[in-house]
Amino acid sequence: MGEKTYKIIFLLIFCLGCARGLRPGYAQDLNQVLEGIHSHYKADNGLVIDYRREVKTRTMSMLGNKVKGDLASGKIYVLRPDLLKVEQKSPREEALVTDGNLLWWIIPEEKKVYQYSSEQFGQELRIIADLWEAPSRLKNRFNITLVEEKDPSRLLLEMIPSPPWENIDRIKVQVSREFDLQVLDIINPIGTTTRFYFDKIVPAKRLTKESFKFTVPDGFTVIHEVNQ
Repeated sequence: MGEKTYKIIFLLIFCLGCARGLRPGYAQDLNQVLEGIHSHYKADNGLVIDYRREVKTRTMSMLGNKVKGDLASGKIYVLRPDLLKVEQKSPREEALVTDGNLLWWIIPEEKKVYQYSSEQFGQELRIIADLWEAPSRLKNRFNITLVEEKDPSRLLLEMIPSPPWENIDRIKVQVSREFDLQVLDIINPIGTTTRFYFDKIVPAKRLTKESFKFTVPDGFTVIHEVNQ
């Protein structure tokens, strides 16, 4: 095989490699990744997420996969900019609903409803709502880094709140090369990690603001936790 043939093969391989690198689904630049996620999940009628949640302390994390943390699963409903509903199915039925002003934590087994103000809206839940924000808004609220990953099939974002949050140190988000959000890790200052596995994310069919209104069921006790 002559020198000219070698050069042609080299150029073909080089060009194919460049073309692959420029494909939107294989972005390596932070801005491309954030834009890719935002475009991938741009659903005007909201999103429905099948999730699993696991909580691990720092000690449990050091033991690796030998120890399983507190496990839960269910569905999350999101409607921009700040409407969120979490329906936990396991280990027992619970729900969290916010209309942007108030948040309700509903425990059917105990026939209790806890009511909170929006200022007390848990930061972990805020992050889930924030993930679907425009990249410019995310970058205004977090210092975001695209971390080098050993696994070539995924990307890893590290997000540090700016200014700092009292109860959360940093957030890590695992994303596929096609911009599917897969895993969300929320790490507090003492090393406890709340991990959400997003098993399925699909556009909602009928989510509206009314979907996030809550009426206390008959026979339930309401505990008001609203700041005075």
